[in-house]
Amino acid sequence: MLPLFSVKAALFIIIGICCFCPCPATAGAIQHYDVGVLALRGDDHAKKSWQPTLHWLESQIPNTTFEMHTYDFDELDDAFRHNQLDFLLTSPGQATKIARQYQLNWLATQKTAYSSNSTHSIASVVVVRSDSPYQTLKDIERASIAAVSEKAFGGFLALRYELDKLDFFSRSFFRNIQFTGPPTDKLLLDVLDKSLDVAIVPACTLENMVKEGLLQRDQFRVLEKKHPHDSVCAVTTALYPNWTLAKTTRASNEIGKKVTQALLSLPEYSKAAAAAGNIGWTLPASSVHVDKVFQHLDMHPLQASWQEGLFKWLTKNQLITFGIVLFLIILNVYHFWLEYHFNRSKKDLERTLFDLKEKNTMLEHAQRTMIVGELGSSIAHEINQPLSTIKNYSEGIQRRLDQGMTAEELAPFLGKIHQQVGVAGDIVQRLRSLIKRTPSERVICDPAAFIKESLELIEFDFQALKIDLKFSEEGTPIQGEFDYIGMQQVMLNLLRNAKEACLANLEWDTSPGVSVELLYGENDIVIRVADNGIGLEANEETLKEPFFTTKQDGLGLGLAICRDVIDAHHGHFIIQPARPKGCEVTVIIPIKREQK
Repeated sequence: MLPLFSVKAALFIIIGICCFCPCPATAGAIQHYDVGVLALRGDDHAKKSWQPTLHWLESQIPNTTFEMHTYDFDELDDAFRHNQLDFLLTSPGQATKIARQYQLNWLATQKTAYSSNSTHSIASVVVVRSDSPYQTLKDIERASIAAVSEKAFGGFLALRYELDKLDFFSRSFFRNIQFTGPPTDKLLLDVLDKSLDVAIVPACTLENMVKEGLLQRDQFRVLEKKHPHDSVCAVTTALYPNWTLAKTTRASNEIGKKVTQALLSLPEYSKAAAAAGNIGWTLPASSVHVDKVFQHLDMHPLQASWQEGLFKWLTKNQLITFGIVLFLIILNVYHFWLEYHFNRSKKDLERTLFDLKEKNTMLEHAQRTMIVGELGSSIAHEINQPLSTIKNYSEGIQRRLDQGMTAEELAPFLGKIHQQVGVAGDIVQRLRSLIKRTPSERVICDPAAFIKESLELIEFDFQALKIDLKFSEEGTPIQGEFDYIGMQQVMLNLLRNAKEACLANLEWDTSPGVSVELLYGENDIVIRVADNGIGLEANEETLKEPFFTTKQDGLGLGLAICRDVIDAHHGHFIIQPARPKGCEVTVIIPIKREQK
């Protein structure tokens, strides 16, 4: 019995040692890796396409798990920069830009059966409806166009490179392109329902959607269709390298080596290859052509901007930089100096113009006052007429009061006295307006009004001097907007000059006379004042000069003021000899027909 007991005890000891003694684990710890995948056709499509490949890696590399994270372009960039990923699976454009800026190891490029060049199948495709009027790339300048992203290499940048080389469109064309974001499938669906005219999509997107039963091939047309390297998919641009799997600095070189070996050993016809639409993987393809695209578009991350290049040149040439800075400082100081003197000169000029306007107003006032003084006899006659009438009526009323007439019987005579008082008041008011007129005070009137009023003021003077004064009108009357007192001053000046010219003529063949004509034209009026006096004593250029006068006590401002008033009406003032003798002044003033 003792030997049997000893054997059992030994077995229990061995079992206890196996259960409780710390021994090395037969299985190592599970290593977890995060894989960022660009999901151009949406998250579900990306997972369906690439999850089998990650399972293959897990089956080939013991004690590892690979978790897929799907992103758009911006999200993938952000996740990489925040060190959230171990591996990237993205388009050649994004992979190239990241690799040129950060430490990124390319592990393998997928192979496809789409063309004879198995590592190249990325391209841009311009798709329109089969019934679209757009036949070539040149036709789409004003079409509504959309792409998935401005960063999509096959979905946009490859096409922009081709268009830029051909110099088809300006930059405004590319600014008008809509960028909708993933999925790319929606672009073709929008073209189909006519929400878009043109869609820019990656190569084989159309063919894959047709294969999946989402579209019918005869519903679409590819512009500038070509099949480089015998590509089974119609494309618009050249072919570029396929998607590449890359390792970030977060993953070790050891796991990178194992992933590369696993991908290169993936069979061409495996379920993982079929799901991803490839025929396995190969060594990383060269990105030289991708670099050329970015360089041509001035988008390459290693390209220095013109600002950076300028700063580098200025730093290298410090003496020239100092000279430029000094020149700019001097130029700015000179600019401020010029601006200071310009502002001071401007203020001086404004002050001078203000003084000239004041003096001009004073001279005009003096000239109008002189006219009134010269018209003293006419003014006295005009005022004397209503005063004489008032005197006569007043004496008549006195006699009738003595005869015992009632107030009711005298009322009509009092009304006539009141009427004559109004006439005298109007005469005084006209004279006050002439002396104290406000510049550019315009009213709508018939030009005959200020002409007749001027004639009334000067008529008695002409009769006393036995100068014949005639006025005539011709045409359909037109009302216009006039500086009433200004035009009255013009007429009085011209009539006064005509009177003095007649008085200076000592050799009369006929009696002295002045004629005033008013002609109504289609779009203007013509006022003509002619006399048979002594005629012009100077040429027209001399007459235009201010302060020129042939009178001993004249100011020489009459004609100058006339010209200013007529110029303010955008008219013309013409002085010429009259036949057979005398002078003729013509005033032409434009009038718009809507002012009738």
